[in-house]
Amino acid sequence: MGKMFTYQGKRMVTWNVQTGCLNDCYNGGCWAKRLIETRLKDTPKYKECGFKPTFHPSELNKSFKKNDWVFISSMGDISFASKGNRMDIFTRICNNRETNFLFCTKNPAIYKEFPYFENVYYGATIETNRDTSKFSKAPSPELRYNAMKELPANYKRFLSIEPIMDFDRAEFLKWVLDIEPQIVEIGADNYKSGLIEPDANKVKGLIESMEQNEIEVIQKDGLNRLLDLKV
Repeated sequence: MGKMFTYQGKRMVTWNVQTGCLNDCYNGGCWAKRLIETRLKDTPKYKECGFKPTFHPSELNKSFKKNDWVFISSMGDISFASKGNRMDIFTRICNNRETNFLFCTKNPAIYKEFPYFENVYYGATIETNRDTSKFSKAPSPELRYNAMKELPANYKRFLSIEPIMDFDRAEFLKWVLDIEPQIVEIGADNYKSGLIEPDANKVKGLIESMEQNEIEVIQKDGLNRLLDLKV
């Protein structure tokens, strides 16, 4: 996921208590990796660790506001956090029941090890229903889909389709509907990573079908390029 989005009139807040990732996605086109290895490379937080998975204990002191929306580990993947460090994160979530938190990972099977929280959205990035092994070391889209659809019914679900890659219409829509996300965020490849992208009709059709099924769809900056709309 790239720049944070606005939801219910509030800009998503980030809490990078865990950073870094080993999935090596999109031919080096991961926006977080690029940012940490360029503009942020000399900042105290990233100078030593770079983009390798790292827990930042000082972030446990961060305060949260009532009704805020907080994306945990936007600059990495939460699945690389140790069990002990996850417990520290869970404790903070427990102590902030009036704050909304979001997890989003490319390994949603990890949620089997997470407790249930009413104020948490459990999310996954699934860019396509097709093979992504040429572009990422992450679990396959099918494995991610299976993990998400198996979440208990009371879990709030979030789906990131970013950067969207070419897909098979009927199968990918079935995946989305099987997952039953409350919110879907959809975005394009804004970093010229050489991904195979769908045409405008496919993207528009997917959005329309999701909205017809009462899924809240958030279109990210840059999607206009795929929709053939003038900015």
